[in-house]
Amino acid sequence: MTRRMALAAMVIAGAGWGAVFIAPELAPLAPALLLAMGRFVAFGAVSLPQVRRVLRADVPWARVVAHALTGSVVYYGLVALAVRLAGPTIAVATIGIVPVVMALISARHRGRAGLVALAPALVLVGVGQVLVHTTPTPGPGGWSALVGTALALVAVASWSWYGLDSHRLLHDRPDLGPVLAGAQGLAAGVLALPIGAWLVATQGVPAEPVRALLVVLFLGLVSSWLAVRLWHAAAARLSPVLVSQLMALETAWGFVFAAVHAGAIPGPLALLGEVALVAGVALAVVTDGHRERRAERAQRADGAREDDQPGVHADTERQEFPRGHEPVPGSSASTARAARSAASRMREVRASSEVACATASSSAHTSNPA
Repeated sequence: MTRRMALAAMVIAGAGWGAVFIAPELAPLAPALLLAMGRFVAFGAVSLPQVRRVLRADVPWARVVAHALTGSVVYYGLVALAVRLAGPTIAVATIGIVPVVMALISARHRGRAGLVALAPALVLVGVGQVLVHTTPTPGPGGWSALVGTALALVAVASWSWYGLDSHRLLHDRPDLGPVLAGAQGLAAGVLALPIGAWLVATQGVPAEPVRALLVVLFLGLVSSWLAVRLWHAAAARLSPVLVSQLMALETAWGFVFAAVHAGAIPGPLALLGEVALVAGVALAVVTDGHRERRAERAQRADGAREDDQPGVHADTERQEFPRGHEPVPGSSASTARAARSAASRMREVRASSEVACATASSSAHTSNPA
């Protein structure tokens, strides 16, 4: 997959995740937690055709189950509870810092210069998240808001770990790319099924069940199965810092879908925040592209310096040059050829000395028989 294809995959994955923000509005009579669990049951169902291929692969199931928990079941359960306890403005704004947290953790190995280069993009994304959610939505307030905010922070830690560890797994095991989404879907379905069954048993079948079922199937197929596959494909090609910044597109798409569903133009601050979000992501893409090009130039320069070191080609086969195309004196090829000639002359001198010594010894033994 090329870099452009990976970027396009992350844009589409962000659109799939952004659709989750309006899912409760599409089935308002179904509990949000039941929709979330139904989504992952559907994720497991659409992954069933891949079960034989997944079982044949050497899948690290402990990590896959951990990914299904931290990136799917536990994460979205925490989000649903945070929205109910703290209100959507505080909860979603807190969840919106996931790209910033992941980028800062991933950029540690780049040193101070790498963090400074990343800072403008992070500032734009952070400001955009604040402005997009600047219009307050009434929430419970009090201790309920504090508990909801704490749950949202736990959700941030949960998804950040999932995103970084899944990237590491794909980097260490690129052979898992075609089956990892299916394995995660199967694990998420197995984990979510008993929770969903318990919710239906205790709360009953939601009103407008067909509508809720259609929403659940859409979320399972598009927001989970397709989005996770695209995420894995992009994560295998792009740096974790850039992938984390591209995740901000989830909020941007959610903003667009919410505006379209509401049929109203957002306020100027929210629009400015959307522009800041997209600009921050675009700046992150450009910055990471410059970093990759500098790294490639540095590798080529290192390779050229190694080729220019004397004696590097001393052990290679002797090259023949046509008349008029002899190597220029002082070049690496000329140096290597001179070294080989000197070594050949030394061998000839040693061979001559050994012959002379052998002749002398033979003469001595002949004149003095014991």
